[in-house]
Amino acid sequence: MSLATRCTACGTVFRVVQDQLKVSEGWVRCGRCDQVFNAIEGLFDLERDAPPDWTPPPAPPQPPAATIASAYQAPVEPPAEEDDVFQLSDEDRIHSRFFQPEQDDVEQTPAQTVAERDRVDFADASFNESLLAEVEPPSIERPPLELETPAPPRRRTGQPGQQPPEFLREARRKARWRSPRVRLALSFVSLLLLASLLGQLALHFRDVVATRWPGSRPWLIAACEPLGCSVGLPRDIDAVAVESSSLSPANGGAAYRLTVVLRNRSGLPLALPSVELNLTDPDGQLVSRRVLSPLDFRADPQIAAGAESTLQLVFTVDGPRVTGYTVEIFYP
Repeated sequence: MSLATRCTACGTVFRVVQDQLKVSEGWVRCGRCDQVFNAIEGLFDLERDAPPDWTPPPAPPQPPAATIASAYQAPVEPPAEEDDVFQLSDEDRIHSRFFQPEQDDVEQTPAQTVAERDRVDFADASFNESLLAEVEPPSIERPPLELETPAPPRRRTGQPGQQPPEFLREARRKARWRSPRVRLALSFVSLLLLASLLGQLALHFRDVVATRWPGSRPWLIAACEPLGCSVGLPRDIDAVAVESSSLSPANGGAAYRLTVVLRNRSGLPLALPSVELNLTDPDGQLVSRRVLSPLDFRADPQIAAGAESTLQLVFTVDGPRVTGYTVEIFYP
């Protein structure tokens, strides 16, 4: 549906939108003659309806020409007055209107005339000097002036409760920290703290340091003597893996043989870990538990970097028959 309306003043047909009509309550302005009218009264559909008939509005009545002529009255000019000014030429007329006649020269100004009129001269007036000589002026005794020597300015000392301004204290602090002595002392303390930190790290990781740098082992051993510590091989249980293990009868079934293969996956020689062995019966009940150290296996106490170590042990068990086992490695 396409809505349109016709201007009531000039008859122009133009499209309108229903939402705009709702906002303006139907009042619109013609874009051709700027006439404001109600678009709802002439609203129609362009697709279905024909534009409504338009009749030009009647022109407003005009008054007859006689009435206009009678209503108009020409302004009445005032009668000319006979004046000598109008009989003068243009130059004389301007001079007479804007310039006053010049005043004759006088010998004295009005102020001089008034001063001369009000002046009174006493030519015979004189002072009696003998009377003035008899009168002695009173003597005024004044004490001698004593000039005091100003005391030297006293140096102000800090009093309790009085502090210098904050910006002055801040400047003094910065100057104190920037002095050469303070900087030298801070540098020495920093080097001392750095050496102490490196020493603590070396003692904490002494096994790794001694293995990676063998020349430092004697120094670490000497440092550990008063501290009661020892220098050994590095320990990294995450780098040691159990490659395989087996438990088989030995000596005709009277004993058992345990075989464990360990691999070192790190780049440094590591200490051989201990092995925890758990033996179970056919019902899954724990028969025996024992921790086996490298001395029990009579093996080398270290595993070379990237190498394997095979551990074997023959043992006997008193009690029920062993059918299962588990092994775990750890560093005590």
